[in-house]
Amino acid sequence: MKILFLAQIFPYPLDSGGKICSYHTLKALSEKHEVCLVSYTRSDKEIESVGELKKLCAEVKTVPMERSKLTNPKDALLSLVNGKSFIISRDYRDSMQKLFDETVKTFKPDVVHIDHLQMAQFVDFGAEYKTVLYNHNVEYMIIKRIAETAKSPATKLFASQEYKKLKKFELDACRKSDLVITVSDEDKKTLSNLVPEATIQGVPIAVDTDYFTPVDAFPGTDTLFSIGTMHWPPNVDAAHYFVDEIFDLVLEKRPKARYVIAGQKPVPSIVELGKRENIVVTGYVEDSREAAKCCDVFIVPLRSGSGMRVKILNAFAMGLAVVSTTVGAEGIDCVPGEHYLRADTPAEFAEAVCKLLSDREYAKTIGKNAYDFVKNNYSREIINKKIRALYADYIEKDSEE
Repeated sequence: MKILFLAQIFPYPLDSGGKICSYHTLKALSEKHEVCLVSYTRSDKEIESVGELKKLCAEVKTVPMERSKLTNPKDALLSLVNGKSFIISRDYRDSMQKLFDETVKTFKPDVVHIDHLQMAQFVDFGAEYKTVLYNHNVEYMIIKRIAETAKSPATKLFASQEYKKLKKFELDACRKSDLVITVSDEDKKTLSNLVPEATIQGVPIAVDTDYFTPVDAFPGTDTLFSIGTMHWPPNVDAAHYFVDEIFDLVLEKRPKARYVIAGQKPVPSIVELGKRENIVVTGYVEDSREAAKCCDVFIVPLRSGSGMRVKILNAFAMGLAVVSTTVGAEGIDCVPGEHYLRADTPAEFAEAVCKLLSDREYAKTIGKNAYDFVKNNYSREIINKKIRALYADYIEKDSEE
């Protein structure tokens, strides 16, 4: 079968959760099918990585995605005027539409795999090819949660309008797709309730348990560690939430504690946090496994988001002791108190962190349980089989009939 893999984020190098998820999906499909990748690129590093993906794909075609501090406000204003979703319309480029249309004519795909909702705007759902929408999140839920938690009145107002427009686009794309794949049963349930006529199946994100293995962490320095793309609004909010409402409660009991925030492209407000004596902002890290060796407790204080957090699965695979909100651990079938500690208020979060810091053996036990859990349930081999099985059951069978 010929698959055109249409990606919003170039799936290499593997330096973010979205890229890791897309890469393993691409690899799973390429092992059984002929795949052509059409994707945006956002950096020289991604352009230099094209050769890596040519090892998997019959063809790799790219379009540069350029954004600036000026384009986002402009696109946001336009969305208010034209009534279209900002999240979707800001990623439209004539050059991508042209490349996609040309590739459909020359490659003649049997199926278009839409990787991230934003790419659905380029697809002709009435064409001869089948469509698979790989929904990394229930996208509108992210914006809805931002509307509910934002402190800025302007952000709250904009998000409360944006999520409704995004929801309309998202549900329409699900309705039109031949198959929708979500990364969690929660997301599957949410979308199935809203679009019962759509074919929606859940497949968890895979973890490369050959790459992510237990690291020599727990140095006993009271270091709290988090990692993520630090311009993504839910991650930015999580860091500020921890610093503003939780960290002082930790410092009361563990005065030497420090907070290390790792992840690419930190926004100015996150950079400012790094000027404090007990907070370190590293920016981009080449190898998260090396960075994690400083970690006594891995924290995920997320209040918004959807889908599944790859960072938690990777932390589990590295044998780290994790404290997370319910939202952070959403979509992962892990058990609070056995695989991680769950905390949804500042007091609960601080208490859980201090419990792990004061009892290193308990922290290591939690980390060991988490590693076993990921190894047995989320390994690449297990998840890749599930993805290929969905294609076989819902796409190939329909094509044969």
